[in-house]
Amino acid sequence: MLLVGDDWAEDHHDVELMDADGHRLARARLPEG
Repeated sequence: MLLVGDDWAEDHHDVELMDADGHRLARARLPEG
């Protein structure tokens, strides 16, 4: 199982991908839009 989190802000989004054990697999900051 993979978990995806998205922290939505006005000027960017922080996205994180984790496995079922809670280990971070990837992280990215995306611009708004």
